[in-house]
Amino acid sequence: MTTSDAPRRRGRPPKLTREAVLATALEILDESGHVGLSMRAVSERLGVGKMSLYHHVADRAELERLVIERLLAELEVPDAALPWRERITALAHSVRGLIVRHPNATPLVALREYSDPESLRLPEAVMRALHDAGLRGVDLVGGARLVFGYAIGFAQIDLVARDSRSGAVSPMESLPEEDFPHVVSSARLTRGLSFDDQFELGLQPLLAGLAAIADRSS
Repeated sequence: MTTSDAPRRRGRPPKLTREAVLATALEILDESGHVGLSMRAVSERLGVGKMSLYHHVADRAELERLVIERLLAELEVPDAALPWRERITALAHSVRGLIVRHPNATPLVALREYSDPESLRLPEAVMRALHDAGLRGVDLVGGARLVFGYAIGFAQIDLVARDSRSGAVSPMESLPEEDFPHVVSSARLTRGLSFDDQFELGLQPLLAGLAAIADRSS
């Protein structure tokens, strides 16, 4: 029995796809942030030449846009038949959840403009719910920005609190109560509340304020 010393033929490398490019870009964004996301970093992670990426994305700007559009498209949009408050609540939780899962995507989510129909379902759903509530014109625009701003902002605080929390008692509870009565009281009232419960604490007056604006406009 003889064995051949001829080298084995290697199979072709897996075909590079846009999905693979975007999945890898998201990995890098999660690990290294916006600054670390580049065409070179993606190509090196995939083990291909940088020029290979240009068959799938035009440049870094498009890469960033497509990654965020991919994330937004994955978010669930509630049934339009539900009451507007329930829809806004669900949508705000979806946005917050996205930021908590992918905190390094925050600058891109907040600042990018999108064109993909799937990624636009979320802002369209927010504005439709507010329209059903009775908001019109600039009030509707302002209301949508308020919903997104609150969800993204709370998620940022949420992440910092998770990283820095060392115990159940807030240091604000030990402040002089005569000087900071409301701060101390708030710290005591929210002790032990989950992040979801604290999110709801701010969401409820936000919804009430949107309803008041709608009533004023009607």
